[in-house]
Amino acid sequence: MITSILKERREALFRKSIIGLLSICLLVILVMTGLQERTVIIIEDQKSGEKHSLFPSDNHFELGYIHSVLLTPVDEYFEIDKDNNLILQKTVYESFGVGLPYEQMSDAEFEIVDGKFILYMDRKFEKVNMIASPIPKHSITVNGEKIYIAELFNKESIDVTSESFKKLIKNDVERQKYTHDLIIHVIKKKVFEIGNYHVVL
Repeated sequence: MITSILKERREALFRKSIIGLLSICLLVILVMTGLQERTVIIIEDQKSGEKHSLFPSDNHFELGYIHSVLLTPVDEYFEIDKDNNLILQKTVYESFGVGLPYEQMSDAEFEIVDGKFILYMDRKFEKVNMIASPIPKHSITVNGEKIYIAELFNKESIDVTSESFKKLIKNDVERQKYTHDLIIHVIKKKVFEIGNYHVVL
């Protein structure tokens, strides 16, 4: 009787050991397959220190805004090089205006396609500094997903395309609440990734 109890305990301990070993192996496999060196775009608010990480799958992203005078969209296309520099490849805009090129520049190619002006260039930046305000609807597009900066840095849900938001930002205090002094830069980090979930290590 004592030997059968001991035998049952040994078998239970053996089963628990096997289950524990298999669990550890599964965890190691998940970590090894989900842990990768990735390019991470960091958007940091210089005033608050709040940071957001974005994970481009193709080392490209776009910054966009609505021109303050002409009220037309402007999109800047960036590529991230192997040294984490931001390479401005082209700017696409719909009309000439303050701050936008209106003639051929010595270091850039220029063309008009489907009524849009495209300025091709190859300018390298270690980081991009920008004041992001909700009025020009500053945005960043990564992996085809457009994210409005004002929505990224504010806790409450806002729709920058709504009429109520347009009324809200006419108030100076409210507009300042949604304006951010940002630095955008890129790092390489070990990232644990499963599906759409990312943990930067």
